[in-house]
Amino acid sequence: MYLFNKARNNKHPLNTEQNKKPPLHKTKPLVKKIGLFDSGAGGYFIFSALKKKFPKTEFIYFADTKHFPYAEKSVSTLRQIIKKNLDYLFQQGSEVAICACNTAESALEALSTYPLPVKGVIEASLKQASQNSLNQKVGLLATKATVKSNIFLKKAKYINKNLNIYQQACPRLAPFVQRYLVLSPNKKQNVLGTTFEKQRDKLLSFYLKPLIKKGVDTCIMGCTHYLYLQKAIEQHLGPNKKTAGPVDFLIQTLKKEYRL
Repeated sequence: MYLFNKARNNKHPLNTEQNKKPPLHKTKPLVKKIGLFDSGAGGYFIFSALKKKFPKTEFIYFADTKHFPYAEKSVSTLRQIIKKNLDYLFQQGSEVAICACNTAESALEALSTYPLPVKGVIEASLKQASQNSLNQKVGLLATKATVKSNIFLKKAKYINKNLNIYQQACPRLAPFVQRYLVLSPNKKQNVLGTTFEKQRDKLLSFYLKPLIKKGVDTCIMGCTHYLYLQKAIEQHLGPNKKTAGPVDFLIQTLKKEYRL
């Protein structure tokens, strides 16, 4: 039996005001600072995109050039390096960290094992590839370590089981991009011309040829260094072919889970 006086009516279990769902923003944590790390300058591409998309959020980027390239490290060594990088980012006040390196992510058993929130980039790239591909044939350019781990093949099963992923290890591509990105502005002008373009096109032609023969209509840039070569990769793939990277779906994930 319910008493319908004013005081108790407000606590009535059927009171519509009491049963209203809280505003969506109250269910998502407010994040003011996000940290990213990569083995070099590759992850800076993602850092720049996120800063532009979320101008009110503070971002810090740690380029771990001391240990570049990650692909040449053992899994156990790489996990130790990653742990130190994450510790550093959270010590700097980051509330969320982003592992902006596919090779580093492939070495982790699970990002969720770290006590604080850590996001990766592999699932975001796979979602973009799944959205882009019409024939379900997707190429993957990545480091030897990432290809050896089969991390993209494993995660693809949970995103789109119909995707056929053809992997191509590119051991020379990330070091090539890294050397260019760390050059001073004056030196960049010297290598930006014919020499740079010839070296770039020679590498891309060599690595993309097997994927093109497979009939892929989308190619995942499975190393954040490759994001700087997106236009050139698309030119080598040919008309009506697309590339896939992590930026768009990573932004979607952050918007969905946090107030930024």
